[in-house]
Amino acid sequence: MIWRRRYRRPVFLVALCFFSICSLIKFHQRLRGSPTAHKAYQPSWRDGSHPRRLGKNDPGEKELVVASLEGDEMGWLDVHFNTWRKNVYVVDNISAPLTVPVNKGKEAMPFLTYIINRYDSLPDVSIFIHSLRYQWHNEDAMYDGVPVLRRLRLEHVKRRGYVSLRCTWEKGCPAQLTPFHTSNRDDDRSRAEKAYASIFRRLFPHDEVPSVVGAHCSSQFAVSRGRIRSRPKKQYERIREWLLETDLSDQVSSRIMEYMWHIVFLMPAVDCQDAGECFCQTFGLCNLTCDREKCNKRYWLPKYTIMPEGWPDKGPGTNGWPERGWAD
Repeated sequence: MIWRRRYRRPVFLVALCFFSICSLIKFHQRLRGSPTAHKAYQPSWRDGSHPRRLGKNDPGEKELVVASLEGDEMGWLDVHFNTWRKNVYVVDNISAPLTVPVNKGKEAMPFLTYIINRYDSLPDVSIFIHSLRYQWHNEDAMYDGVPVLRRLRLEHVKRRGYVSLRCTWEKGCPAQLTPFHTSNRDDDRSRAEKAYASIFRRLFPHDEVPSVVGAHCSSQFAVSRGRIRSRPKKQYERIREWLLETDLSDQVSSRIMEYMWHIVFLMPAVDCQDAGECFCQTFGLCNLTCDREKCNKRYWLPKYTIMPEGWPDKGPGTNGWPERGWAD
């Protein structure tokens, strides 16, 4: 009894300290994650709100905003851009770390959601892309997204404010839509053209509807923080509200946004920069042979828009796709 009275309190305190230390260790391990466990791809930012601001030369100077579907292969982002901050929106998975209110309008919905959520904490440059590495519209001889991003000159983006990730005029320039002279054809482009004027008036009630709209295709672009904030946050909320409410198909609503992004970011209705100037200023490729619409050995418009399965290991040189080395 004397031993129990004398040592009961010290033993209790030692045990309490032991269990507290164990609990702290387990909590720290949960935060860090197991270094050996296999993990599915996760975006660099699990929360799209307020990341820590870093120095000008740190990766925080730029961030990728990626529109993706569940199951898209995106390992290339970490392999080639492991130091870049990535905001990967999975539009068809409501449980994903970053997702959208409703899966509508293709890439337009995640792009708008990022801008709205991050309006007060934007990096110097936001780069908006699709998820797959190889895409028919990538401005590269073999449609590879890696060299497109590696060559992108951030200082040019900051100076110009808005930069398309394409320079070739095919598909979009010099005139993609004429809202007051619409086509009688029944296709997605014509349906977008017919709806463009009324939607423009709704979204920009104080602006004149342009008679001609031209811009590089495919909704991949880079924008400076200042240019995004040149419009109030409510403007982006208004655009997203329209996208949530519209009865237009995703093909049509996304096409309307495809040829409205440059206007949203205060570029002229026809934003078709001379191709040689674009390649030099945007990608640092300044010794090309060009006319105003294209540069030699930079881009080949394929016959089909669906990449051959297994590209580039399979498919080059067949069905309208270029041979390997065609641009060497």
